[in-house]
Amino acid sequence: MARKKQMRLHERIHDVMERRFTDLAYFSPIPGERELCRQLGVSRPTVRKALELLESENKIVRMQGRGSFYTGEKVPVDYAEAQTHGFGLAQMFSAEGRVTRSGVLQQAVEPARGNLAAMLGLDEGALVFHLKRLRYVDGRIYAVTDDYIPLALCPALMHTDFAQHGLLRTLEAHHVCPYAEDKTIEVVRATPEVALYLELAEEAPIFVTRILTTDREGRVIQYATSQADAFRSRFRVRSTANIITNGK
Repeated sequence: MARKKQMRLHERIHDVMERRFTDLAYFSPIPGERELCRQLGVSRPTVRKALELLESENKIVRMQGRGSFYTGEKVPVDYAEAQTHGFGLAQMFSAEGRVTRSGVLQQAVEPARGNLAAMLGLDEGALVFHLKRLRYVDGRIYAVTDDYIPLALCPALMHTDFAQHGLLRTLEAHHVCPYAEDKTIEVVRATPEVALYLELAEEAPIFVTRILTTDREGRVIQYATSQADAFRSRFRVRSTANIITNGK
């Protein structure tokens, strides 16, 4: 009876946490176990079980030595059959016979700070390669994207012209190969900067896709965001017996 009561309690605490975290930005840090115990007035084992349940639902990620982070509703994408159906914006649209191209807005090396460092599993201040691009489909602006890659994984990125070369293909050529992704997609209002890039009215609705990419060993190799006009975007889901893939 006591065990059932405890299970009910940690499930209730799970629901309370979920409501509290739901408005947090992607990969926002959440309080530690001790602070959650104080806030919620329950024991540490109860908090730990509630966190384990949230983790099993892919709503938080816990990183050794760095704490826990809110990820919300994630869409898993497995690249085990990447050669069959491809991945990335260019691969998805090219498979449909549509023409894609990119315009480079910025490519630079910068230090990782705060949540970016945590997401990439880097020490504060470690160098990352940042690529910012406008993406076009059939001659029309489709999205503005930002990609962040730990520079130590592929120093050659600094010397590559990404107006002429694809990012994923460049990484693969240097033996940095994506295997799986976690994606979150939400609708927000465009900032003035993004509205200017996408040729939209300020505060127009846009889709924001946030992507964390790992290799076969589970090492984080890339964090990316894509911001696109909500009225020109689409969300595609393809399912097979062994794999679920998602594209935008």
